[in-house]
Amino acid sequence: MKLAVSKWNNLVAPVFDVSGKILLVQLSPVRTIPLEYKEISDSDNLARIRRLSSLSIEVLICGAISRLWHDILTAWDIQVISYVTGPWDRVVQALAEGRLDSPEFCMPGCPVYMQTRNRESKTYVASVMRNIESAALQ
Repeated sequence: MKLAVSKWNNLVAPVFDVSGKILLVQLSPVRTIPLEYKEISDSDNLARIRRLSSLSIEVLICGAISRLWHDILTAWDIQVISYVTGPWDRVVQALAEGRLDSPEFCMPGCPVYMQTRNRESKTYVASVMRNIESAALQ
């Protein structure tokens, strides 16, 4: 599964809407492979969305995100897991292991409805991970 982490230094960027970089990651049950950094700091929001879509990202992990950006990304078939905090590598590992619900990865002050909104995306990731594991066993 190919996912993107909105990145600032070695952390998940606190606000996606103004984030300028993402880290592309190939996620599998066996290991996580960081692929490359991409600039996404276009001033034109539509160009930014097209750029994300052209990278074949299935999931975006980010900090805070406006409702508009969330809805646009999901309309472009990118699952969004938002209001996440922490070092990107630990966050991705927690996602792969199904532990991203841990309080250590929840942004301080994160509203409960935001955590609920993330459940669908986390369920999607878990399903894809199970399918990858099943295919590897066959």
